Amino acid sequence: MKTVYFKSGDAEWKYEIDDEEHDQIIQGIIDDGTDFEEMLEESLEILRDISALEEDEMDEDDQIDQTVSVSFIWHYFNSLPIEKGRIDGDVVLVEDEDGAGVSVLAARDVIED
Repeated sequence: MKTVYFKSGDAEWKYEIDDEEHDQIIQGIIDDGTDFEEMLEESLEILRDISALEEDEMDEDDQIDQTVSVSFIWHYFNSLPIEKGRIDGDVVLVEDEDGAGVSVLAARDVIED
């Protein structure tokens, strides 16, 4: 199971994806030759937008976008070189107070079991 946590102000979300689905999504992204930096920005924006929705406001496209974004973000930060800030395991995203950016942390460093 891959998990990405997202915190914005007082609100928190936990997004999970199973390993098999994650592997299929990432293989498709790699096969498409996707620009990882561009996809990272898009994925962060998608999670910011979706986090503002109530669960009953989400449609199927939103759910698909969320799943792909979570999978990509987890993969991106787990595959970076160590010197560029690789995270081993689950990821925590904390939106800056002004909403202008996101801090990225290793879940094991900020979340208790």
